[in-house]
Order: sequence, then C-alpha cells, then structure tokens
Amino acid sequence: MATEMSTINFVGVDISAVYPTAIFPRNCNFYNEDFLKGVSQPDDTFDVVYQRNVTCGLTFENWQQAMKEAFRILKPGGYYECVESDVTIQNAGPQTNVVFEHLRMSMATRSVDPSIVRSLDRLMVAAGFTDVHVKEYCVPVGDWGGKVGQLWQMNMFAILETVRPHLAKAAGCSETVVQEVVQAMYKETKEYRSHQVVYAVYGRKPLSPAQ
Repeated sequence: MATEMSTINFVGVDISAVYPTAIFPRNCNFYNEDFLKGVSQPDDTFDVVYQRNVTCGLTFENWQQAMKEAFRILKPGGYYECVESDVTIQNAGPQTNVVFEHLRMSMATRSVDPSIVRSLDRLMVAAGFTDVHVKEYCVPVGDWGGKVGQLWQMNMFAILETVRPHLAKAAGCSETVVQEVVQAMYKETKEYRSHQVVYAVYGRKPLSPAQ
C-alpha cells in the first residue's frame, strides 16, 4: 500500500520486532513499541489509525487503553478502524472445532473475552469517537475461496502460531501436537468450505471537543 500511495506517510507499530525486509518504501517507517503503553508519536499526528488481529491478546481494559491511545494520536476529524475476526469458524471440521475451542479456553484464562469483537462499536463511542459504524464480512478460509480464502487462511494460521504456547497449555499437550492438529485444518477448511465472520469497526475523532 505504501508503494502504491507514495505521497502518504505510513507508520507501523508492533510490540514484536517483525519488520518486512524485501520491500521497504521510503514513505514507510516501523517502530518496535507497545501501543498499550503509549507510542512515541505526539498528539494529533495521524489522519488514520488502523488496527487489526489483536482480539486473542487484549483484555477489556487493554481495548480501552488502545482506543484511548488511538484517540490521542489522531488529528481532529481523523478515523480509527479496527478489523477483527470472530473467534469461531463457520462450517468447521472436527479438528478445527477442537483448535478454536482450546483457543477460547486459553483466552478465558488470560481474561480475554472472545466475544469482544461484537462490542467494539460501543467501546469506540465510550472512548469519544463519533460516526461509529460496523461492517460484517463473511470471509472464506482456504483454497476453496480463491485468493481471498488463501490469504485469510495464511492470516489465521499466523495468528494461531503466535498463540501456540497458550493453545498447548489449554489442551494439556505439547506444542508439537498442537502444530500437527493445526496442520490438519488445511484439509478441513477446503473439505468443509469453512469461513469466518470479520468485523470492520470504524469511527471518527470529533473536530472539536464540543462535538
């Protein structure tokens, strides 16, 4: 995106130092920072703040912190968008159901609410955002869904890889066993034509405090 929109400056923030190396446009910078503790950018800096795929790791209080920080660094009139998926798979096979059941169990042990994705609009309003909207998308998972399905499956498996230790603990097994079960999901998503509900929630920072 940064390559296609060369007149726009992009800033990426992640608590993990995972930066792309193959393509690194001049208008793109990355910071290894914890968004929940506050980033180094000053107030009223960005036109858009985009956040995604953190449902499995944030508590209710974490979400409040994240939205407060997004509000701070946005310019008045700027937009904040969260894109998060439901922690269930529709038309799931047996192995897929097992994996996601343990995922929800592991989230519960860390005080993370799997259903929070359906409350993000209310959290945004509470954080001070206006013109809040929710859009739901039914996204295919796996080869059966073409390019979109392949990309979403890659995205889903990347998330499962990051929480593999938590899955192993919830299931009472080794990480190797978890990896084997997750690998079995590749075949299932195609066989069962699995899909996942994705929520895009966005709102605007008021132009003035009175709005």
